[in-house]
Amino acid sequence: MKALLFILLLLSVTIFSCQKKDNITPDATKVTMIITRPDSAQVFRSGDTVHINATVSYPSELHGYEVKIIDTTTGYILYDDAQHVHDDHFIISDTWVCSGTQPAVLKLELIAEVDHNGTDAIKTLFFNYLP
Repeated sequence: MKALLFILLLLSVTIFSCQKKDNITPDATKVTMIITRPDSAQVFRSGDTVHINATVSYPSELHGYEVKIIDTTTGYILYDDAQHVHDDHFIISDTWVCSGTQPAVLKLELIAEVDHNGTDAIKTLFFNYLP
């Protein structure tokens, strides 16, 4: 009986630990995302470090973010970092080192997870890679 109560308590904590602090209806249009680095259309060469700096804010608690760098020609994801962060704002500061043999237009995609039901806000920026 004690084991069952413990399991129920643990399950309750797990379920409710990821709930929003308030009852705001999720609205991806209210997410503010500012990408300060890299610059749009900036050119990077092999071995260069791409600094990824952004801020994300929302009137309520967000559930995390994901940063991707995608080769627009091949669709390959060259960089992917996801963080499960519960806050109404966060600062992103990542780096990625360029490599490859072919020139490419790269897409930086910043995805803010508004809730765990698939409500996301997405901001994109394009830059260039020349080997």
